[in-house]
Amino acid sequence: MDFSTVDRALTSLSRRHPALPDEVLNLSKHLLELLPSENLAENDDYARSIIHLIELGSGASSDATVRWEPLAVGLRLIVDYLEKRTSELPQSAQLSAAADEAGDYNDEDEGTGLGTGGGGVYAEGPRIPKTAAETAAALTLKELPPTSSAPVFQLMTELPSILNTNVEHAEPRVRSLVAQAVGAYARYATSLLNWLDSSTDITDEAERKKLQLAAEHAQVGRRNIHATILLSLKSHLDMKEPSRENNPSAASDGALDDTTGWRALETNLHALASYVDGCVGKNGGDGSYVNEEAALFDSADTDENGWFLTGLQHCCVVHVNRHVRAAAAAVLGVLIKSCMRSRDPSHEDLLVDEDSPFRLVLKETLKGTLADNWSQVRMAGSVLGRRFVQALLKIYKSRNGDDEDGEDEDLTVFESAAGDLVPMLLPRMCLNRFYLAQGVKLYSQETWKEVFGSHTHAADEDGLHSSVESRGGGGMGAVARNAAPLCRYYSKMCDADNHAVREAACQGVAELAQKVGQHPLYADYLSPYVNMLLQALLMCFHDESWPVRDEACLACGTFCIAYAEECRPELPTLFERWTEQLTDQIWSVREDAACALGDAVTAYGPEMLEKVLAVIRKSLPAAKDQPPMSREEYKKLQNDVSAHTGNQVYSCGSLAPKLRKGGAGRIGCSSCVVDRPKQPWEATDGAIYLLRELCTRFPNRDDTEREDVILGDNILLPLMTELADVARLSHYPQSDDLRTTLFKQLPQIAEAMGKRRFKGLYLDLFIELLSKNLDDRHGTGASQLSIHAAGQCCEEIAKLIGFGIMRGRLEAIGCDDAFDSVMEERKREQAMIATPGHFIGREAFSPFGPTVVSN
Repeated sequence: MDFSTVDRALTSLSRRHPALPDEVLNLSKHLLELLPSENLAENDDYARSIIHLIELGSGASSDATVRWEPLAVGLRLIVDYLEKRTSELPQSAQLSAAADEAGDYNDEDEGTGLGTGGGGVYAEGPRIPKTAAETAAALTLKELPPTSSAPVFQLMTELPSILNTNVEHAEPRVRSLVAQAVGAYARYATSLLNWLDSSTDITDEAERKKLQLAAEHAQVGRRNIHATILLSLKSHLDMKEPSRENNPSAASDGALDDTTGWRALETNLHALASYVDGCVGKNGGDGSYVNEEAALFDSADTDENGWFLTGLQHCCVVHVNRHVRAAAAAVLGVLIKSCMRSRDPSHEDLLVDEDSPFRLVLKETLKGTLADNWSQVRMAGSVLGRRFVQALLKIYKSRNGDDEDGEDEDLTVFESAAGDLVPMLLPRMCLNRFYLAQGVKLYSQETWKEVFGSHTHAADEDGLHSSVESRGGGGMGAVARNAAPLCRYYSKMCDADNHAVREAACQGVAELAQKVGQHPLYADYLSPYVNMLLQALLMCFHDESWPVRDEACLACGTFCIAYAEECRPELPTLFERWTEQLTDQIWSVREDAACALGDAVTAYGPEMLEKVLAVIRKSLPAAKDQPPMSREEYKKLQNDVSAHTGNQVYSCGSLAPKLRKGGAGRIGCSSCVVDRPKQPWEATDGAIYLLRELCTRFPNRDDTEREDVILGDNILLPLMTELADVARLSHYPQSDDLRTTLFKQLPQIAEAMGKRRFKGLYLDLFIELLSKNLDDRHGTGASQLSIHAAGQCCEEIAKLIGFGIMRGRLEAIGCDDAFDSVMEERKREQAMIATPGHFIGREAFSPFGPTVVSN
């Protein structure tokens, strides 16, 4: 079924198998014929046909087997019809116009659809049911207020019983469309109240009374729908499903599926979110949800209505089903929206008062959802968190003015507005900026900029947003003042079950060391917690997930630069871990271990340099010990069926086997474990990266990170000679990978040394090796990666020392024609890059079709 538009929904009925009854198909064709009509608002036949289609899907007018498809399409038509009728009301009835006129809270980034119809998928957060607000803003229909005899009121009379009957329908798609219809009904009903209260164009008193009576009937139906939703919601909450702590699906052999909806609870929450968002009554009067249902917001656990807030908290934090947790977070978000819409200080106090039951539920919900293992729920928590923080900031500024200077001028506005929420909220906001899921990461980064950014920052600036001109030092000042809860949270997350969380925590720790640890005003704030963070990072060195080890390695190196003396007691352990990582099976881990060792030399000077040089001297010749193997034997080993049979299959569901964090259980949807033995050539590969780090950081006295550390030719020339000799080895198939690494690092080494030094002492060491890899004329079996790396290396070195000099050196060994060929290919590639519509390597290539041949 396609619910993206009403015409597609109607057309899809004819494609169902087995075929639907002729009565349904004929009615759908009739509705399709009516759709192009100019004035559907006054077309009685269209409204009656929709109701009849719903009846055919409900079994009310046929003895045949009842199918859910007509009911679903009828609900989709209802949603579209009510949205258009809402958009036809005068703009004075629209919430957005009233909010803009009064400067009220207007959350424009929220609320598109479920993806099953009515406007598409919500791009910035969890999917919630579609309401009429966004579609109404996009439509350009002229104002066409209803008359008392308009067909819309017939639909408004019929709808409550239809929606109430199907709120727990067995088909999930029907329940989702019921939720959308609930939102559309509530928005039209409350917008109708706004219009009648403000309209002066209705001069006929008899007509006004009829319209008011119709509006009152609509409000009765609206409240009846709300009561049904609450009743169904409470009955589902009373079922006492297993919590995540004692749920069998928490183990890999559990049988309970926690990846689908939980009965009708998820759609009940969607329906409630749509209803609340659709209640757009002005000024906290009739049609305002927080005004009509104030008892639900301020009820303790022991009160009659106490189940409401505690039930939502249970759904967000404890419930086993991730869809339910995300949907409940969406409900809390629209409840915040309702509090801000009312413009009533007492309703704003529900968010500000630290003892408010509603605020306490929001606090516990954000604590759980912002740290949830499922990215979907974490995204829902991020959306909820942004809305809550934006509301608190708006209330604080409205009550204290927009002036940057105030009684708490040493704090940021966020700290002043959030109060006791800061120790809980700030660490989670920080960590989610590094979370693996791109939606969560980018949304959290944008939230951080909105909260802490100011006119003093560039629009594309990343990081903690520190500025001496900002109140309280901006984001960096807030982080520094809350270093204690932040460091405790990061340390805890370094031991989390989810490998993506551990990786993000290591990145966050590295940011603290780089941004706060090296800041002249805030470095002392972090100093007492350096040992705690180092212990957490050392634990991550044993992680089976190589991205976690990689980030922990880099973070420790950054800490050594920022807090050299504080890290010195752990230096022997760190050095051991770094050298282990330098021989890791993953090339990026080896490279980052070399970066960390370079940081250590920068931090500790000559004493560390000697240790690092000893590691290089030991590791460089390691490839000589690589066991001989032909390429055919290597390929056969890789394609060995027995090595890939009977292994555990991983999936993206929560029923997947748990990965390990150095021995303990963990949760993840991908396996980042590499369990093959380390190879000797990988130690040589790591030594190449380490040589690059030393050469680029400490090349000469005029350009060095430490004046007491200089890498002279007496040290470097023997090492480079040894490297050239080892790179010539070809008795093992991975030697091509080793040479590729060398060719990628050599231009950086040459540039750091300078033209004269490199050309005079080091170029001849590698010129023959480069010539053999420029192409495969010599039958070496070089890979395309190695050939490309050699060509790029020659080009970059030629730019440094001069193309004529480089060609002359190659000509001396008979490889000038290969060099000329590579340079010509480079020129063609550069020309194609500069030509719009062309791709590197193939002229006039299009991924969407064959090459266009011009005459």
